[in-house]
Amino acid sequence: MRTRHFLVLATIVALALGTTAGVPTLAATKLSVIIDTEANRADEAQAIAGYLQQVGIQADVRIWEWNALKEKLLAGERQLYLTDWGSAYFDPFDIVVPKLRTGDRGNYSFYSNPEFDAALDRALAARTDEERARAYREAQAIVMQDLPWAFGYTLLTIEAARSEVQNWQPAMDGRLNMHDVSLSRGDTIIIGMGTDRIVTLDPAAYRDRHTETIIRNIFDGLVTRTWDGNVVPEIAESWERVSDTEWVFRLRKGIKFHDGSTLTADDVVFSINRVVLEGGMGDGMTSPRKGLLGTVQRAEKIDDSTVRVVLSEPFPVLLQAMVHVQIVPMAYVQSVGDDGFARQPVGCGPFRFVEGRLDDRVVMERFDDYWGGAPDIPPVGPAKVRRVIFRMMPDPTVRVAALMSGEVHIIQSVPPHMVAALEADSRIQVKTVEGTTAYNLEMNVAKPPFDDIRVRQAINYAIDWDAIIATIYENNASRLASPFLPSGFGYDPTVRPWPYDPAKARALLEEAGFSTR
Repeated sequence: MRTRHFLVLATIVALALGTTAGVPTLAATKLSVIIDTEANRADEAQAIAGYLQQVGIQADVRIWEWNALKEKLLAGERQLYLTDWGSAYFDPFDIVVPKLRTGDRGNYSFYSNPEFDAALDRALAARTDEERARAYREAQAIVMQDLPWAFGYTLLTIEAARSEVQNWQPAMDGRLNMHDVSLSRGDTIIIGMGTDRIVTLDPAAYRDRHTETIIRNIFDGLVTRTWDGNVVPEIAESWERVSDTEWVFRLRKGIKFHDGSTLTADDVVFSINRVVLEGGMGDGMTSPRKGLLGTVQRAEKIDDSTVRVVLSEPFPVLLQAMVHVQIVPMAYVQSVGDDGFARQPVGCGPFRFVEGRLDDRVVMERFDDYWGGAPDIPPVGPAKVRRVIFRMMPDPTVRVAALMSGEVHIIQSVPPHMVAALEADSRIQVKTVEGTTAYNLEMNVAKPPFDDIRVRQAINYAIDWDAIIATIYENNASRLASPFLPSGFGYDPTVRPWPYDPAKARALLEEAGFSTR
């Protein structure tokens, strides 16, 4: 990709720097910054550096491995850095709250504003959607005044398939729902995964989207999501919000696990508590998915087909949270242990596990006794294909070549610069859907120079994100006007992206005491 974009980057930097000859002499008061990034965004970082140089900032780029960079960010030792954060919810609960609430786990910019925090707290405690949306809009207005980031973009999710693949639709949450997919010829679908390995086949033991797309074909949950993010019933036939801290779910009857046992409330209670309780997994470990369930405290059995979910405090996005719990057979897990279960998983989803390795491929076959699936997501009934094979194929060039040759039927994570070639092939169909990961340039607002709002405003004015999207990402991205995702609840569509205005950037830098010559 770096070779592919060399000329594009040269054009961006040349436009940003202008055509004046020679190297400018740095004044003593000139602002100097280093943009820290991972290798996969090096092209973008170089383009941003060019734009900053245009307004008189001395800007360089430094490449990191993520874990090393994260350590420096948490220690407050970096000043300007490209980050991304994927949301598992269609709600600010899982992106704005952890990234910007004072002291929260993803707040690498050290942003803190009591009024902003209070607005988020009101949203999370709201009793109605109207109250919650109003609080989120208030929070959005506050953060737009404070500008802890230069707000970037969200990439489209791009996937491609052979023409014989039918009823296939990429999902906004990254899931590949193979239950609904059919082939015009053949009975085995092979998917090229955009990763070198998945984490596990235990639905309580991961936080990874590639892993999730495989797991959710083996397991079902109380609820699920449509491709565009709406929560619909799955194992739960219905639910009721009894109070601010208690929900009751009524289960469908007659659902079978792959080992032939019948699903009951005991299995649902066990599955939820295995995730939310401290040390709830069999080896005394706490599930990495616990944080996805917010204030869920525990689940309790009312009768064989009814379950109570108890919260420690109100949690208006509970149904979004329950998407992240897949139901497992209690007796089987207890008999084989966590390790045995991860090696030979048993669920009640449309496909049963046959064989596989986490770093190679996972093979599954249709479960003929499947109960049918969510009525709101037709078709209902057994899966349309007999076998599904997920192959680990981290190299995008290899994935694309395999698709074009017919070696695989569907591929994930198509690079933007390869879209045109695929679309030109009549044997291939390319589909996109809005993504749920935000890509931004964060600033350490707790230290100079980014503790000065004028400098933060200047950075936002200085970067031409539209040009970056058009050149590096070939328009397969959408501008972000704020840290709130357009696909998320409470987003204010009247907020416009920060405009590109290098003259205003220079003026603000001069006002803040920096030379721009």
